[in-house]
Order: sequence, then structure tokens, then C-alpha cells
Amino acid sequence: MKWKFTFILAIAALLLFSCSTEYRIVRKENKLIGAWAFEKVFYKEDGALFRDNITRDFAGDVIEFFGDYSALYDDVSIGELFDGWWEILLDDDSYYDDDGSNRNLEFFLDMCFDDFIAREEFCYFGSICRINQNKLVIESLDRFGSWTFKLRRI
Repeated sequence: MKWKFTFILAIAALLLFSCSTEYRIVRKENKLIGAWAFEKVFYKEDGALFRDNITRDFAGDVIEFFGDYSALYDDVSIGELFDGWWEILLDDDSYYDDDGSNRNLEFFLDMCFDDFIAREEFCYFGSICRINQNKLVIESLDRFGSWTFKLRRI
């Protein structure tokens, strides 16, 4: 009888934990950890009709995300490594419509790197559009337009 109670309690805890937002963030973080190379990069200025393919500016560059929330950016064009940090955030937007309640989850990736050459920090605060074991797509905004980064795991 005691083992049945323990089993039911374990199942209930598993179901409760698997639906939590913290669990969803941890799953995304686990998929992100590793080295990623830039496959395509686009930039669209505010008010522009078309986006520019600027992949050549990021050719060979690699970002490596570590489990301790640190990161390295390898800029091949200048031959330097930049230390940084990263975090994944979750926006849980619950609202009610005619059919009942709905929930919209959006994941964000914030990453900043210390540019010791220019003596400043460069950051990207973006929305994760897609992440799986081999592909990562991030959309990020700046004061003048929007970036789209498509990366592949190496």
C-alpha cells in the first residue's frame, strides 16, 4: 500500500514539474548549450522594404554557450575571442478569449559579450523563433532595425 502512495506521489510531482515554466526554460537551455556557427544573418532597417543578407560579415564566427551561463564569441574576421554571458527568459502571456483561456509562451535569449578592443559591451536581446538539436533562429531588434540570426550546431 505504501509503494502505491509513493508511486502516485511521484507521478503527480512529475506531471506538475513537467508543466512548469521553469522546466520549459531548462529544456531550452539544455538545447542551447554547445557551439553554434552563423549560417545566415539578415538585417532590415526600419522602414526598408527588403532585408539585407549580411552573412559574409559573420562568416566563420562561432558562439559557444556553456552550462554555467557563460559564453564565448569567436570573431574569425579579427581573430579574437570575447567572453560573455547568456540567459533565457520566458514571457507567459495568459489571456481570455471567446473560446476560453489561452496561453502564449515566448522565449527570449539575452547575450552580452565584453569587447575589450572597443572597451564596451555588445549585446543581443532576441526572441527565440526556433531551437532544436541542430538549428537556432533568433530575431533581435536594435534602434535602427531588426536582425535575424540563423545558426547551426557544430
